[in-house]
Amino acid sequence: MTTTFSYEGMFSARSKETPVSHPRHATFDFAVAYPPPDVVPFDGLVDGLRKGLEREGHDLVYYTERNGNEALREFTAQKLANDRGISATPDEVFMTAGSGEANFVLIRALSDPGDTVITEQYVYVGTLNQLMNHGINVVGTPIDDQGIIPEALDELMTDLTAQGKKPKFLYTIPEHQNPTGTTMPTARRKQVIDICHKHEVPILEDDCYVDLRFDGEAQEAYASLDTTGMVMHVASYSKLLVPGLRLGYFVAPEEVTNRAVGFRSSGTANHFASLAVEGYLTDHLQDHKDDLAGSLGPKANAMVTSLGENFGGTGATWAVPQGGCYTWLTMPEGTPMDELVDEAFDAGVGYLPGANFAPNGDGQNCARLCFAYETPENNRDGIARLAEFLDGKGYMKSAPAD
Repeated sequence: MTTTFSYEGMFSARSKETPVSHPRHATFDFAVAYPPPDVVPFDGLVDGLRKGLEREGHDLVYYTERNGNEALREFTAQKLANDRGISATPDEVFMTAGSGEANFVLIRALSDPGDTVITEQYVYVGTLNQLMNHGINVVGTPIDDQGIIPEALDELMTDLTAQGKKPKFLYTIPEHQNPTGTTMPTARRKQVIDICHKHEVPILEDDCYVDLRFDGEAQEAYASLDTTGMVMHVASYSKLLVPGLRLGYFVAPEEVTNRAVGFRSSGTANHFASLAVEGYLTDHLQDHKDDLAGSLGPKANAMVTSLGENFGGTGATWAVPQGGCYTWLTMPEGTPMDELVDEAFDAGVGYLPGANFAPNGDGQNCARLCFAYETPENNRDGIARLAEFLDGKGYMKSAPAD
């Protein structure tokens, strides 16, 4: 008689059932986290891979170096110096399976279950899940349309330390923040650095969207503003090129890197992807960034303009991004964007509710809207459809005059 083996009582204490998800796309899909599909350089990546194989293809029968393909690390170190003012040798660059793995290994190296970590009030859900799944007490610091409010961060660190919950580190996406779309000015970043030195709290800087700027100038990276080793810098090629590459990297002090590498889930970053990226970007980095800007700018403008046309006068507010993939819609208090997400999807509009990104439990009246995936026309029409849906539910009343 054949019986089914039972795993009852064998699962780890922190494991939980997580259904395998299958992506669904609404007619107007603002829920995705994809950069523009129209500028993915498929032919360029294939040519880049071919060049890499011709140069070192014989080595593909072996795993590459533990910290990643040498040619890509050399390119990345030069890119960090040119684009972000960060001084790092190729040996200090550590390639990973996307910025997600970089964040994962640094989180594990620096924290234990029960520790406290500060993030922005709203934080990328992938990193939020990594922190929470590790048993971390995540506390969001107040933000405004320019990112972290330094005075509020100082007060929060003081209060947490007084409670015996001194933060292990500050995790932040200062450039084109996910999910809010904001960019933090350099002057504020300098204030945050001073505050973190005052409290002896390191900074984990996630710079994965910096290459997706279409308006204005990039602000100085935390890792270029501080030379003490307090800042760990994470970035990605996945957002610059295509998410499926799963290729990111980090730069951190040697003592941190030597602890972090023990937590990586793979032996090394994907060698094929590394060859393709280095081979393509070596000759086409600026051209590709220009193509991205030319695609993202009109898409963002179409969405923001449509928000003004359809949500103006209702009490709603929204971010006006200068890069990245997202804007952040804040509806008047009492608008249950978290509860309406499925109905909105059935009405043709996909978005992610703000509560998904909120370690402090707020954001029920907010939504993250991705403008990068759809065409400008779909961004315009989709926002109109969202307004029509919310109006039908009674949530588009005119705001009272001041």
